[in-house]
Amino acid sequence: MRKLALLTALCCCAQMGFAQRNFGKFVGGLEMSFDVRQLTTGITPRFIPSFQLEVPINSLAFGAGVGRKYYRKYEYPVYAGQVIQREENGVLVTRYKSNIRSFDPAYWTIPIKAEVRIHRCQCVYLQAGMSIDILDESTPDRLEFSGAELEFQSYNEFRHDQLFKKRTTSYNFGIGFNLFRTEGFRLIARPSIVWSENPEIYTEAPKFIPTLRMNFGVQFAIIR
Repeated sequence: MRKLALLTALCCCAQMGFAQRNFGKFVGGLEMSFDVRQLTTGITPRFIPSFQLEVPINSLAFGAGVGRKYYRKYEYPVYAGQVIQREENGVLVTRYKSNIRSFDPAYWTIPIKAEVRIHRCQCVYLQAGMSIDILDESTPDRLEFSGAELEFQSYNEFRHDQLFKKRTTSYNFGIGFNLFRTEGFRLIARPSIVWSENPEIYTEAPKFIPTLRMNFGVQFAIIR
């Protein structure tokens, strides 16, 4: 959290020096996001790239885009068709031969946003929005381990949409800053609080999971 506070302070200082008014009637750009919690727990961040379009109207702006979101590797057992019975501590037990498979869950994400610039120089803005995430069922599977002996019989196969929801939603609220700007180009940074719907079907976790997300972007004035 100290690193995030320092980064936010630097963003504020930079935008005070370089910020100017909106520079286009139609704006496009690339944005890269990651969850801060992944850094604090030592996990390599899963970046969320997206391409976004924006229409400024005075101090307001409305936009939408498309991006790609990956989750951490997900493992699941598949029954291999063989049953083993053996005696353990004088008791006959049954074990089911299974293969452990995995895949990297991936979603196409469609962010929708509304912004309002709250400073006279339009260098600071508030953003509220939501994302609609659609499961990409073509992500390839991998065999992690063959011949695992489990106490339960799993299914012979799983489709990805039997393990992860076909569609999820998330909601966000953030404060953005202009870091640098020329006549048709600007850099932005935006810390956001995001409430993401848990995509896993077989889980006891809450339906929505809050997280702190950092967003960095490059924007171009397509129509000035």
